[in-house]
Amino acid sequence: MRAVNRSLIVCIAYALLWGAGVVVLARDPGFETGEALAVMLVVGVGLSAAAWLATLGASPRPQAVREPGRELLCLTALLVGIGIGFLGYGLSMLRAAVSHDPARSIAIVVAKLLALVLVPGLMFRRLGYTWRELLAFTRLDRVELRAVVVMMALLALLQLTIGRGPQSVRALVAERGLETWQVLLLALPAWLWLSVEAGITEEFLFRVLVQSRLAAWLRSPIVGVVGMAVLFGLAHAPGYVLRGAHAMDGMARSPDALSAAAYALVVVSPLGLAFGVLWCRTRSLTLVVLLHGWADLIPNLARLVRAFMA
Repeated sequence: MRAVNRSLIVCIAYALLWGAGVVVLARDPGFETGEALAVMLVVGVGLSAAAWLATLGASPRPQAVREPGRELLCLTALLVGIGIGFLGYGLSMLRAAVSHDPARSIAIVVAKLLALVLVPGLMFRRLGYTWRELLAFTRLDRVELRAVVVMMALLALLQLTIGRGPQSVRALVAERGLETWQVLLLALPAWLWLSVEAGITEEFLFRVLVQSRLAAWLRSPIVGVVGMAVLFGLAHAPGYVLRGAHAMDGMARSPDALSAAAYALVVVSPLGLAFGVLWCRTRSLTLVVLLHGWADLIPNLARLVRAFMA
């Protein structure tokens, strides 16, 4: 099958899957179908297009993929274990066992680095890869630096206009009596923290390992982007089931497994598309790690300040 036909089929399948997710979520009285469509148009389509334009002129860095079929088979088994065993039950048990910050936040970061970086990395070491091949943090070139600046501006605009992040920051300012310069000062270490907690862990697993091998196995970068976005979204579903509706914007009740999977596909996977485009166009781990941390900054700033400045 030609790559263009394969890519078209995968895109159509994703659109149908996303639409089915919307139908499932429409049963919840708190879910707004119009908001879901806006997320897809603004984030899935708009931000992905912006990522493509911002990386015009980029030269994708070399990425070693030796046996994509065999490696994807190993990754599939690993992702099932990580999604259910760690992202679902493991993190919930850890939060219950370590109930006070900053110890809990530190424990979560360490656990994520072990489960999402060290374990997959050791598996790929057994498959013949070196750590240098797997975790290649390189200096940003001129085009990549431009892309970072452009995407940071767009992501900040999105986070300031949608979601509960701005509300939580305003509550923090009122609670602590912070000035604007103090909030900006606190944002820098929070960004660096999130670049490790979410950036390194998720980008290494989903972009470096999963997306690169999907694209190589099916000989289509588009398939790699779309397939990874689906897996990226679904990996969040076990956590939604175990941690309830408070983790899901616009949901009025705790989700069952089907609703959690639908929410992950409808709301989370569009952002995976944008980051997939960035990785496909640059294959710069430094770039996607920094931008992932930045994308999570406003929604998590208040949490981190309270965790480390109790």
